[in-house]
Amino acid sequence: MGKRKLMSPLSSSAQPVVKYKRTCEQPPSANGAKTLTEDEYSKLKLYLKEKKKLLRTFPRILLNARGQLSQLNDSGFSESPLLPSDLNELILYSVYGPGKYVPKWSNLEMQCNLNQTCVLIIDGCEVNTKEDFSHFKSSLPMFSKYKFLPPIEVELPPSWCADNETDNTTSITDDVVSESTPTQKKNVENKEICSRTRLLMSLNQMMIHNYPLPTNKRQFTMDGFRFTKNHYLPVTDNSPMYAIDCEMCYTSIGRNELTRVSIVNEQLEVIYESLVKPTNKITNYLTIYSGITASKLKNVKTTLTDVQEDIIKILSPDSILIGQSLNCDLDALKLFHPYIIDTSVIFNLNGNKGSKSKLKLLAKNFLDMNIQCGNLGHDSIEDSRATMLLVQLKLCKSLTYGDAYLVGQKRLAEFVNKKIKINVKHIETFKKFLALLQSVSESSAKGKVHLKKNLMAPYDNIWSTSKLNIEEHSTNKVVLESVCKSMEDTTNRFCMAHMQLKNKNNLDLVNRWCEKYWAAMSSFALCAVLFTGCGTEGKNSVCLLNVKQPPLSHLQDKF
Repeated sequence: MGKRKLMSPLSSSAQPVVKYKRTCEQPPSANGAKTLTEDEYSKLKLYLKEKKKLLRTFPRILLNARGQLSQLNDSGFSESPLLPSDLNELILYSVYGPGKYVPKWSNLEMQCNLNQTCVLIIDGCEVNTKEDFSHFKSSLPMFSKYKFLPPIEVELPPSWCADNETDNTTSITDDVVSESTPTQKKNVENKEICSRTRLLMSLNQMMIHNYPLPTNKRQFTMDGFRFTKNHYLPVTDNSPMYAIDCEMCYTSIGRNELTRVSIVNEQLEVIYESLVKPTNKITNYLTIYSGITASKLKNVKTTLTDVQEDIIKILSPDSILIGQSLNCDLDALKLFHPYIIDTSVIFNLNGNKGSKSKLKLLAKNFLDMNIQCGNLGHDSIEDSRATMLLVQLKLCKSLTYGDAYLVGQKRLAEFVNKKIKINVKHIETFKKFLALLQSVSESSAKGKVHLKKNLMAPYDNIWSTSKLNIEEHSTNKVVLESVCKSMEDTTNRFCMAHMQLKNKNNLDLVNRWCEKYWAAMSSFALCAVLFTGCGTEGKNSVCLLNVKQPPLSHLQDKF
């Protein structure tokens, strides 16, 4: 019978495939490769087809572009760490499926086939330097052995850190619920209760809200984007604020282009106002929104480049730009600026973090101003003044003023801080999963949480329910044995263990813990291992993720 010369897919060395004509006699194998008969080849082909079909039903997790930015490099740092809420979204999505919780940084394929979600938290690893990270990777071979995703950095907001350093985000921090801080006392004299630096958007927020960012120098140079300054200074409470608003018209290139720009200062004085002639032909003036007509632009010769030059001259290296959804304005201006206060972000009327209220509604509710009335279009000067007044009002109130989402978070923080009566360092990792456990405990999903005894206090009498049982144990060994036993019961959709490493150098022990944890998991279970105490100041966490796949031995036996 004729034979075909093929490489076995199980061969460890990748040798080139040598093909021969289908003749009765074939030359012997020069490289020791196995020769297959027609019958063997047909079976192998059918096996690979069935294997491919089967693998399509297996759950697996993939990182998208946002998730890849959170991967740790060889130095132990990432370009953009994830927030605990990002990790919570993935875990809750794995438990509930499509609906309310959808991770924006990863794709969990075939979630419907997941059996369990298993989380392991290990405190005290202290991966703070490049050398620590190198030792961390080499001492935990089980993660490469079972093909976990590359390590991901998870960032802790300042309110979850012991020293509570100031950070330029809108996260709830301790001074949100405190009566006064040195910074606030200083601002009282200026009628500013809340520091303006606290309202600045973080890099993560700018990415989420699609602000123009200089990710590719060659590309943004070709597109005509420019920086507002060649260098920048740190922002302070005395940094000047400028409110800016732009109007755009639709052009022949299929997008909106700048046709008017207005800038007002903190005294609500118009310091810059200009109509702009777009580069391309206007196909729709959008007058009902822009207020721009053909007659207004008839003799205008100012170009986008002229406007860019003027704005660059006006702004100082520490200027703060204010606006409503300012990402659209900066995109039209083709400008990069690092210091932004977005009124659509700092004000929230319905408590939904992802929603934005219109400027017209914000002005009416908080300023008792009627703007954008009639059918003559928006007035960029009027809109600029409204955004400046909104920010000034919030500065005179508090960080949570006008933000239903932060008010809800504040109440939760007050409740939690009232219950917790243990050392601050012991509640760092607990707070990361506060929202996670709350969501699981309020659902119909059955779960088990096992903790070392000295870590029990934050959980006690808060989240334990008839469905989600929280148990304390005397040692790490008992915690591990108990959670492994819980994972054997696949009706437990969520299993979690919280352990503590006393000796940060004893990573061999950690590797054995993880090996045992992984072995006890059922097939089609999502595994998330979180190591706390990482980063330059020990405030961040390293997370490793994988979905346990079943062996294909039954398929091999079939063929």
